[in-house]
Amino acid sequence: MNINYRIRAVQLDLARQMESMEFLKDFIDFIAENHYNTLFLYLEWRVRTETFDIGKKEGYSAEELQELIAYADTRGIDIVPGLAALGHAELILNRKKFASYAELRDGIRGRFQTAGKRDFCPSHPEVRKFLEAYFTEVAGIFKSEYIHVGGDEAWDIGFCAQCAEKAAAYRGEQELYRDHFKFCHQVVTRKLGRRMMMWDDMFEYYPDILPEMPRDIVMVNWQYQQNASGYQGHFANLVFRDQLSVYEKLGFDCLIAPADYFWSNTESLTGCSRRRRVLGGLLTTWEKSTSLLYRSYPLIAAAGWLWSGTVRSGDDAADVAAKRLFGVEDELFLQAVRQYVSAPERFAPPSSADLTGFAFFGPDRHVLEAWKTSAMLLMRFSGKLRDSRAEVVLDDMIDDSVMKVLSFRAQLAAWQLLNGQEAESMDGILRELDTLAVSRTEACIRHRGRAAAASFRAMFGQSRAALSDFAEALKKKKGVLKVLFCLPDSYGAERIRISVRSGGEVREIAAGVFKHGHDALFYRCFFLPENMEIDAVRIEASGFGGQGVCHVSAATRRGKFIPAALLGAGGIAEHPEYVLAPDADFCYLGSQRIIGAFQDRSMAEMTSWIEIAMKKTESF
Repeated sequence: MNINYRIRAVQLDLARQMESMEFLKDFIDFIAENHYNTLFLYLEWRVRTETFDIGKKEGYSAEELQELIAYADTRGIDIVPGLAALGHAELILNRKKFASYAELRDGIRGRFQTAGKRDFCPSHPEVRKFLEAYFTEVAGIFKSEYIHVGGDEAWDIGFCAQCAEKAAAYRGEQELYRDHFKFCHQVVTRKLGRRMMMWDDMFEYYPDILPEMPRDIVMVNWQYQQNASGYQGHFANLVFRDQLSVYEKLGFDCLIAPADYFWSNTESLTGCSRRRRVLGGLLTTWEKSTSLLYRSYPLIAAAGWLWSGTVRSGDDAADVAAKRLFGVEDELFLQAVRQYVSAPERFAPPSSADLTGFAFFGPDRHVLEAWKTSAMLLMRFSGKLRDSRAEVVLDDMIDDSVMKVLSFRAQLAAWQLLNGQEAESMDGILRELDTLAVSRTEACIRHRGRAAAASFRAMFGQSRAALSDFAEALKKKKGVLKVLFCLPDSYGAERIRISVRSGGEVREIAAGVFKHGHDALFYRCFFLPENMEIDAVRIEASGFGGQGVCHVSAATRRGKFIPAALLGAGGIAEHPEYVLAPDADFCYLGSQRIIGAFQDRSMAEMTSWIEIAMKKTESF
């Protein structure tokens, strides 16, 4: 492949999980050893300045950051600050003093019918003064040529009274975004003399304004698919276009930005970039508040080697990185490491959704056996590696592999039990989960401190509750409503509401956005009162992208219930009669055009629905 990027960067998400100065310095050593030349600190509002000081325990002082920058200089590492100039501003907007800066203020709800304060109001005059002051202070701390101002996932602009008037036409909403980041560019580049970077995903929804943006902005193109073949989209419809070519024609520099989720994402996205002029790569690592970063070290190291021009292929990069990190030449061990960094399954402890949602054909059992094998091979080398860092990395990978095995066993057992089959005891899985929770929490305390362990305890507590509640529901022989969905394009966010009519009473059973990875056909199961008679089921959909419904069935102590007749349908409901047959033909509720609903809010707010009369077939 012989890629040799000018910028070889890796990101730390310090906005969601702060790390100690000791960790940060050790991480700088690690990335310097693996051919990186840039550390991107995603900070949002954790830089403590006179304009905004998040607090000693919640942020980094100028002195700490300058110490880190000086240390990075000795290792040939440039440190780029990552800020949040529009979206992802929760750290500041949730504070009473700054709540008036939020777009969703005074009870206003946004694009997804939520009222969370995530986005700055781009029309508020005090917001611009505040951002300019903060940018100026941050630029006084960091020496880098670059400042990253964010720009991603700014869903809720154009909703406050002032912005809504400007955004009455969709072009006006685009211009709100354009003018805000032109202002940021004016501050960062014209006033402070730095080059502005920004995430590029919002130009998927605001394409008309891209040619109007200053050409010296560096567009950071993040794509997290397992096998990226180019630009495939983010939220909105899955698309197939060559966005890097668009940037090249317009005269923008860009970075590709894969994630540490699986190696093939980095390898394939890098392969796509060979056809285009790119400035470099930024490997992103997100949201480690409930995990440690060490498990990602083999992948991080491999990306550094791949982007340095010192290896010929992704396979070579992965092998060289693993050998240098662990000091091991054993082929079976290296294969286990390759399997770990290549696997797309990133299981956390099982949640309620994991225990009640399944692909149409159920859990893929070979995945379980692969993780068992990988974990066993990795365990053989515990305590036999070259240094303490390698041991810490391996321990984190082993614990993560054990967690994946445990999560998969829980999902498989849940699927078997819901389908009336013999299954492994949930009690045994719970005991193993408790043991793993102790070791993971102790590892967090050891590497991050006691305060950080609260998120680990909360995560495992929620998982324990999910397993216990599931086991208790089955023990009480609660009823189950099973819905077979079809979702060809999982890039949307359709809100589903399911209600059941029983004896004249209507009860809401579930509400949420239901997906199962990128599986088109999947089941979701919802527990019912054990003695409920099911007269009718109503499914409503609104939001972005629609939802296909293939079939509905239920079982309680009163019997089994299947569709008997169509009672009605409304909004956009294509082929509602298909729900009556026990097959994979589906009624589609809502519009498939996610981008259309993004541009026309009335389409997103419209409710599409279907109501089905149910009949009893036999006793439970």
